[in-house]
Amino acid sequence: MDHLTVCVMDDIQAVVKGISSTIAWEEHQVKIVGTANNGEQGWFLLNEQEPDLVITDIKMPRLSGLELMKRASDAGLRTKFIFISGYSDFRYAQEAIKLGASDYLLKPFTPDEILGAVLKVREVIEGEQAQLRQLEQLEQKVESSSVHIRHSYLLGLLRQEVGGFMNENRWDELQIDLDSTNLQLMVIEVDGYTRCENTIHLDAEIVPFAVQNIVEETLNRHTRGVVLRESRYRLVAMFNTPASMTVPELLEECRLNVEQFSKKTISIGLGTIARRPQEVWSAYAHADKAIAYRFYSEGNCIFQYAIVERQEWVAPAYPLEKEKELFYALKCGNESTCHRIIDDILDEWQFSEGYPEPLTMIRLLSGLAFAIYRAFCDEITEEERMHLEADLMVLEEMRSLTFDGWKGYIKHFSSMGCDIMDKKRLTDVKQAIHKAQEFISMNLEENLTLNLCAQSVHLSPSYFANAFKKETGMTLIQYITKMRMEKAKELLVAGIQVQEICQMLGYEDRPYFSGLFKKYCGMTPTHFRQMYLN
Repeated sequence: MDHLTVCVMDDIQAVVKGISSTIAWEEHQVKIVGTANNGEQGWFLLNEQEPDLVITDIKMPRLSGLELMKRASDAGLRTKFIFISGYSDFRYAQEAIKLGASDYLLKPFTPDEILGAVLKVREVIEGEQAQLRQLEQLEQKVESSSVHIRHSYLLGLLRQEVGGFMNENRWDELQIDLDSTNLQLMVIEVDGYTRCENTIHLDAEIVPFAVQNIVEETLNRHTRGVVLRESRYRLVAMFNTPASMTVPELLEECRLNVEQFSKKTISIGLGTIARRPQEVWSAYAHADKAIAYRFYSEGNCIFQYAIVERQEWVAPAYPLEKEKELFYALKCGNESTCHRIIDDILDEWQFSEGYPEPLTMIRLLSGLAFAIYRAFCDEITEEERMHLEADLMVLEEMRSLTFDGWKGYIKHFSSMGCDIMDKKRLTDVKQAIHKAQEFISMNLEENLTLNLCAQSVHLSPSYFANAFKKETGMTLIQYITKMRMEKAKELLVAGIQVQEICQMLGYEDRPYFSGLFKKYCGMTPTHFRQMYLN
């Protein structure tokens, strides 16, 4: 490459100037093509220049360095990132590395450190470009060969494109070196990748080719077989039953060889046997159903349709009460409580005997994610809603996520919403009112006076009373009554006796409680319970 193009971004002008001006970049064939002092300027510059490398502060006004990198990745830009930061918290470095940052430097740094990091990135880019050129040459050769024609035909069998009208002689005409009366089908997926990635990364292109070669070589060591690349991270193998070992033993050898020689892991789904080419699509469909159960594992496993088919079908129940509890925590922005409830919900879906069909479980998990989204809709701005929607759309496309992956993502999604809710409580007064509401919720059985509630958040009674009404739209007494009545509803539906409810909510006089309840709900406690229990 002639010159490495670089953009420098930091909200401190002295840092930008120092990086841009104190190093003799031209001597190293590096060209600074732009600078920015905030994330929005950086995003405009990134789109305008499409530099090879961005050196950016990890935390900047308007748009952080991490968000800038995510946007660049989503937009398909191949720009590398070096993060600089005065924050030594490992979480920032961990997130940067997770997103694929090339380096992470802590302030203060020396010019030599910056230069060294940039030159290392240059070497990586040059190596990638060389490998990409080799990959393009290889793909051109494959495209022009007869192997490509045979593979296209076999892929057509998987998709049933030729159907029952296929010429029986076509198999022999293409000189496919397999016994078409005894075809085993297996689906292979490379672990650790999702199907929603739009950008082409070098590793993501080379690894499937390596896995394909290893599996094909392993198969042909014991029998005859061919491995097809169905999609970026998914392979399909057709092979004849080996004479010297069982099919599960052969698949286990494939799995072990891939792990040993490529340092990657794969998951395998074994289908049924096709007795003629027209049955290939059916055997493939069974292999596809088998590998779907990778959803419940961390990969590096073998799943057989013959075993999956015999499993007892389990119907998961959707915990509506837990969802309601989650909604309350979400609206309060209580991240730790949200995570605990999500754990409780998903723990109910862990089964000791058999598993639900993966697609059924994915629909339940997707429904939970959308329920979390709906909980925030009435509380957030249009811009915040669109931000959550974009993240949710990514989730829908990530078809290769495992159960644990979904669990982590749903927690991440709830944290995003909780963070938005937290930012809405910018003033001390709002925070104080929120704490007072939590105090009231936890002490409904106590004599909740104005002095006691104000004391719980260290405010004077008169100031607290005015602030509380302004924030909630209700007086303190109205709010306490509302909370007690809502709690009374839950206890009544749960079958608790009215006298017990009076004591649990701090009312000594049952008639007084019944009168308040009727005034609030329009009916007596007994009538309310009968309405829900009948």
